[in-house]
Amino acid sequence: MVDGGIPKALKCLQVFLPEVEWKPLDTRSTSIFERTLDAELPATLLPLECLMGYTFKKKALLMEAMTHASSKSGSQSLERLEFLGDAVLDYVVVTAMYPHGLSHVEMHHLKTSLVNADFLAYICLEWNIEQEDFDLEPDLSALDNDGLPKFKERVKKVALPLWRFLRHASTRLGTVQRATYGRHVELRGSIIEAFERGTHYPWALLARLKAPKFFSDMVESLLGAIWVDSGSFETCTEVVERMGILPYFRRILKDGVDTLHPKEALGMLADTESVRYVISSRSREREDEREYLCTVYVGDVQVVEIDGGVSPESVKTEAAEAAVKILEAKKKGLGEINVNKTEFETTEDVEMKD
Repeated sequence: MVDGGIPKALKCLQVFLPEVEWKPLDTRSTSIFERTLDAELPATLLPLECLMGYTFKKKALLMEAMTHASSKSGSQSLERLEFLGDAVLDYVVVTAMYPHGLSHVEMHHLKTSLVNADFLAYICLEWNIEQEDFDLEPDLSALDNDGLPKFKERVKKVALPLWRFLRHASTRLGTVQRATYGRHVELRGSIIEAFERGTHYPWALLARLKAPKFFSDMVESLLGAIWVDSGSFETCTEVVERMGILPYFRRILKDGVDTLHPKEALGMLADTESVRYVISSRSREREDEREYLCTVYVGDVQVVEIDGGVSPESVKTEAAEAAVKILEAKKKGLGEINVNKTEFETTEDVEMKD
């Protein structure tokens, strides 16, 4: 079978969807590029081009990609470019994996592991450029004529991660950014260890970041902006490489990292039995925070109970991961099912998995 390429694919789409005018990708990107007004890049965004290794011809695209809807700067927000960048990232990842002869199931699991919101949020938190920061400090060894210490310049290295370039005008969003960054600092070592040497994809660790959607949106909007500005998937691929996404893809293939989500793995182990996730929660020291507990049942049997979750979804993932280990050990005759008891206040959610 001979690949007809994008031109023939567009002709095929025109047959099945005649109400849409299907133009070549380069025509579409050029049209969007030409409609974009030019602007001068703010000084705060200048290091971002160094981080990407790409210089924008139309700086307004980069400004739009880094602008939250709360910003009062007058620029468009990142939503449209994020929508486009989501498709660009899919294309880059699928193009990279397709030549390896993977089954459709393997490609599905691998793609999901590389484009999910938690992983992209981690990239947004981790990917950074180092800058020199200048400060003044008193020099007690050198006094002026009045006996007061003179000041000397101190230079220190400061890491600027991608998330710090988001332009917004929301006090609450700033608070959320700092809280998420705090969780990233706490979990970073374990996540890096999993990425570099782990045998399983760190679904549960990434879920514990509890990163709001705008973190992953920044990665996708950036790729959307680069595609419009460059008109080149090759350029986008180079940036995805610098982000660390493609190097981890190669590590997964090389070392056979298991990318199956724990909830899917548990469903497979349960076979014909139903899987239930019962979520409970209780207040933490801060009034605006809650701690979550998840009890997993396979059929009528309680398999495991996990507490300390930062969100309902993260504790489900952790509980599923623990349940998989327990059931696999039981299947091999290496252990018994363990049940942990904890007192929580209210049951909030029950999920049935067929």
